[in-house]
Amino acid sequence: MGSGIYSALSGGLAKMRQMETAVHDLANANKTGYKAGGMAFESMVDGNMQNTGANGMNFCRTSNRFIDFSQGDLKQTGRSLDMAIKGDGFFKVAGDDGFFYTRAGDFTVDDQGNLVTSAGRLQVVGEDGPVNLPHTDVEVDSRGRITSDGEELGRLDVYTVAEPQDLIQRPDGLYEADGEAGEEPAGNGARVVQGSLEQSNASALELSTGLIETQRAYEAYLKNMKTHSDLGEQAARIGRVG
Repeated sequence: MGSGIYSALSGGLAKMRQMETAVHDLANANKTGYKAGGMAFESMVDGNMQNTGANGMNFCRTSNRFIDFSQGDLKQTGRSLDMAIKGDGFFKVAGDDGFFYTRAGDFTVDDQGNLVTSAGRLQVVGEDGPVNLPHTDVEVDSRGRITSDGEELGRLDVYTVAEPQDLIQRPDGLYEADGEAGEEPAGNGARVVQGSLEQSNASALELSTGLIETQRAYEAYLKNMKTHSDLGEQAARIGRVG
């Protein structure tokens, strides 16, 4: 069997993984604070090696899966407990399984007055631990300082991590660190915007267009594989007749 079918197979598998990522992003394109994923591919044999030792055969593979942490658009809501981050960083939340990070700031208050996430009811962690509010009529400045009638009630901190690409993106939109995240306060690199929510940076239109192109490329690889398979069968028949 010729080497071409293996090259086509590797290309088809790469496009299939690319489609899986695009479908997942498309499904979450309207989720608050969601960050799109991406994939990088690499050749398994460099040009020189391909000509001298691989007889022209080459494959591609996924070299890296990454998260696009670029800023999403901010949408004004006017709701006092809706928070967005302008710049790099995450809100920190705590649950039964430990600490997590999120860009989704659609917070609410539970029965005990704890500031929590709308999904999962995880407690929002501030400068001095979980943030507790006596009521929702509060003001939050760009540094995350929470006040009401001039009285400071707490602080909503924004954290950066040493290696954002090492974070694990969970299906619920939270990010979890595999080990120590190397977190630290974001400082002047980020500001909190009250009454707004960050939209997903995944464009449904661009994803739909890209998905169609990727699917066409995938189908072309399948067609190429079939062509090589047919040629191999014909060559085998000719060999038997000879």
